[in-house]
Amino acid sequence: MSKRRLPAFAETALYLALGLAATIAPLLPLAPGGRLMPPDLAWCLTVALVIRRPARLPFPAILAVGLLGDVLLSRPLGLGALGLLLLAEAFRNRAHLFWSAPFPLEWLAAAAAFAALLAAEHLALALVFAEPPGLALALRYLAATAIAYPLVVLGLVWVAGLRAPRLRDGGHHMARSL
Repeated sequence: MSKRRLPAFAETALYLALGLAATIAPLLPLAPGGRLMPPDLAWCLTVALVIRRPARLPFPAILAVGLLGDVLLSRPLGLGALGLLLLAEAFRNRAHLFWSAPFPLEWLAAAAAFAALLAAEHLALALVFAEPPGLALALRYLAATAIAYPLVVLGLVWVAGLRAPRLRDGGHHMARSL
């Protein structure tokens, strides 16, 4: 019994739809005046999909989701998209390392990469004399995103069945599964 897979264009369309939903989600007034920081669900979705389907998530789709997030969330235009794109490509090139690794290692790598992204954005804003967000706000954003990552992965695995490819004996990946 073989599992049927979505065509490449359908996976891209699904990513774009989920990316739009992930970008709009923090804008919903679910807890007005609350202290909860919404996570960057688009980041979590992108990294999780790039690790699980590195050949199926095209560069323009990632750029579109990043730019949409910059526009809708009033971030510096292109800065978040560039960071998302660069780190997604870094994860794409190293996706095979996570296929046989325990999930906590993937989770730690995603959280560390997001922390590096926030630090780079802070530095870029400081270089152009823009007021970067405070450290406490950035740490809350990092914590919320790190907590959300395993939930996003769990949703992708349970709902869409997007598991990471498995390595064969000897460490060779199954190229056809990409």
